[in-house]
Amino acid sequence: MITAPIPVDEGKRIAELYKYELLDSVYEEEFGDIVKLASGLCDVPMSLITLIDIDRQWFKAKVGIDGEQTERDVSFCSHAILNNHLFEVPDAYSDERFFDNPYVTGEPHVRYYAGMPLVTESGYKLGTLCVLDTVPRQLTEEQYLALSVLSKQVIKLFELRVKNKELDRAKEVQQKMMSIMAHDIRGPLASMEMILDQRIKTVISIDKMKEIEGMIAEQLHSTVSMLNNIVDWGKLQLSNEENNQEHFNLHKLCEDCFKTVGIAAQTKNNQLVNQVDEQIEITGNKQGLEFVLRNLIGNAVKYTDSGAIFVSADIQNSKVYIAVRDTGVGISPEEIALLKERKWTVQNTGTNDEKGTGLGLQLIQGYLANINGSIIFSSEPEKGTEVRVVIPQD
Repeated sequence: MITAPIPVDEGKRIAELYKYELLDSVYEEEFGDIVKLASGLCDVPMSLITLIDIDRQWFKAKVGIDGEQTERDVSFCSHAILNNHLFEVPDAYSDERFFDNPYVTGEPHVRYYAGMPLVTESGYKLGTLCVLDTVPRQLTEEQYLALSVLSKQVIKLFELRVKNKELDRAKEVQQKMMSIMAHDIRGPLASMEMILDQRIKTVISIDKMKEIEGMIAEQLHSTVSMLNNIVDWGKLQLSNEENNQEHFNLHKLCEDCFKTVGIAAQTKNNQLVNQVDEQIEITGNKQGLEFVLRNLIGNAVKYTDSGAIFVSADIQNSKVYIAVRDTGVGISPEEIALLKERKWTVQNTGTNDEKGTGLGLQLIQGYLANINGSIIFSSEPEKGTEVRVVIPQD
């Protein structure tokens, strides 16, 4: 038996294969119909749609073959993807490459093989549409044409599958963006609305209003920046760069997050304390971590009145530990238990009757799960809450 050599473009070919997310996918009738048709048109008992992975051959669809995959080094298809046209083995017994192949000498006793490479629009061969028989033979010109046409249909189905996934992804990102905007932007705008309403009702004097005009302008600027940040985040999601890595200063990021809740904190007479060392530089998804911090600090402000919110950080064993601690109303042991079980049903109102939905924590957990991070809650009623997030570092 002669093992097929590795294609010269193997690295890019494998990358292209993984892009389609086909390996180990569930049965899909469209592909099953193609192998049935190929088997019927070519008058053979076996037909496969194969994908050649790094060290295995996996069957996307099959007729007359048991099992889901074989080792790559014994597959006929690993030879077929070296060609730009039909690869045909009229009699495996008389071919030095296959006469002692275990699938020739044993089940399913392959004597005949014909494989048409599945070539993507970029020119990479992912696998084959192939037909097999237990007796020697050759395809007729009509059968050859049929196999060629069907192989192109397989590629079109692959492409359609990718397009459908992209559409589903776009809808998912759009829904998440709407949720984030409704959750994150509502709070700052509500704070500014309350300030303006109090001024109209002369609860706030003109002199006091002048004192906080600068903060209102800064909050408005931060809110617009937050909106732009969310839009950029959505673009990254759609371009499959959601885990975009960059180097940034954690202390500065915390300061930026404070700006978005400044008015709300001052209105409730809360102090924002940045205890993050100014020298801490980390690598990660800045937008994602900003979203996490912004929500945790906002929650702390929501449940704290005439108190303080502290943000601290530490780096240990290639992990960043960030803690957001407040001196607020705290969370009951029963609610902490629900949060530890990832049940985001805790919907307590804030100290000024601010509404809570649990959406922010749910989105935070979703982001952290994607980067193998974690979130830890600890609290004591009437004494405050601490939320710690753990972010892996390369």
